[in-house]
Amino acid sequence: MIKASDLRRFAREGARVLAAESDLAEFELYCSSAEQFVMRINYTSEIPCNGVEEGKSLAADGFALRIVPRGNPHEIGIGISAGEIGLEPLRAALAQARQTIVADPDFAGLPARPRTYAAPPRAAAGLMNIEGSDLVSAAWRIVDGAVGVLDNSAGVPPGVVIGGDLTVTRDRMALASSHFDDVRVDESATFSSSVTALIETLDAKGTASALGQSIAQMRASVPMLGRRAVEGALGLGGGERPPAGNYRIVFGPQPVAEILCYMVVPSLTTGAFHAASSAYHGRFGDAVMDRRLTLIDDPQWKFGAINRRITCEGLPARRSELIRGGHLVGLMSTVYDSHRMATDEHRGEKLGARAPANPRFPAHSGYRLGEGGSRRYDSTPGAAPTNVIMRASGGVSEKKLIEAVGDGIYVGRVWYTYPINGQRAGDFTCTISGDSYLIRDGRLAGAIAPNCLRINANLKNVFDAPIACGRSISPALVWGSPEAFYVPPIAVASISLSRVGE
Repeated sequence: MIKASDLRRFAREGARVLAAESDLAEFELYCSSAEQFVMRINYTSEIPCNGVEEGKSLAADGFALRIVPRGNPHEIGIGISAGEIGLEPLRAALAQARQTIVADPDFAGLPARPRTYAAPPRAAAGLMNIEGSDLVSAAWRIVDGAVGVLDNSAGVPPGVVIGGDLTVTRDRMALASSHFDDVRVDESATFSSSVTALIETLDAKGTASALGQSIAQMRASVPMLGRRAVEGALGLGGGERPPAGNYRIVFGPQPVAEILCYMVVPSLTTGAFHAASSAYHGRFGDAVMDRRLTLIDDPQWKFGAINRRITCEGLPARRSELIRGGHLVGLMSTVYDSHRMATDEHRGEKLGARAPANPRFPAHSGYRLGEGGSRRYDSTPGAAPTNVIMRASGGVSEKKLIEAVGDGIYVGRVWYTYPINGQRAGDFTCTISGDSYLIRDGRLAGAIAPNCLRINANLKNVFDAPIACGRSISPALVWGSPEAFYVPPIAVASISLSRVGE
């Protein structure tokens, strides 16, 4: 990776060059360096395997330039340079930006406040400098834990497959602007791991996951993942296949996170409201969830896996309160989308009657995210969450949740969650993929076979009037998503389930 000091130096030198260009009214120079390391887990009991596959890496260094020419404040040009940073590539990017100038009536200028922001980067503990050998060792501890359970189990059935990954993502950025008196620098790193154990002869699947922002957290959590996944699979053998119907459901943390990730969070941006695609269209200020529920995004939460001080627009990254006491009170936004929402002639209809006459949507969530969730110079700023935290007042233990359901299903894990009938409808579907049980007489009973039931529901079925909510929140990983989730389990009264394949 490029050092933070080198990114800062280039941004400062580049700003001097750009400030001397007489035809520029505004400019912004954004440079970044990002790396992602992935160790693949691959264990099969019946055929030769490597246990841990060779490490994979994805790196991206470069910078992006945005310019506003003098004369028309609604014109903007963009130039991008991949790989090399320096004054010669900067001049080439400037020529490119001049050639790509277009007029955008919704564009009102580059971010302009605050002029100075003293927020030195806080590196994730150790992960910014982690060695490849440390990742290899950690991945092998996952495999060792899984195999250890198998070695200590009597009569383990054949057909064991253990897969997953251990991933570290880290990035650095520096930003200079004609509106800022300083160069804004930030860096962050996080790890995530997801492990799945399949026992084909039992038609059973168990999973485990972890995420965090320090080597200490990684070393503490990783050794348990393989063991938990295999133990879960061994306990889920011979699962039942319930008939289709409406069931009382306990959604564990992972399903709650999936529904938030694919259905709720995309609806809580100014961009979604401007496009009239939000599931909460016309309901800003209204009760959109049960009054016990609160949802926030906090890029600096001390327990969160994500840690960001500066957005990719050079502004302070701050906590965004989205839902308070069930009411929709805030939206994530970029500078561009905040302006579009403020000047939208149909704003009243899109936000709804309960919205303030002149609502403010601070641009605390503008990030340039690329593949893998790292900050990328070649992405445009978009509203994105970091640590998504849901809490429930008056929550109860998971045991009490199961008792409150009486007879129903505990859903521990889902996948292939996506909206149907468009995001605005709030309808979604997903498949129960494992870690799930029948509930009988207020207790967990028989296991449910993986991938035999599909959920077809609406957001209202989950969040409007839950039977009860969990007291504690747990970290939950949604595969492929750049944000981290910390959520409680939720018990609901009626969810429609259909049989897969029927």
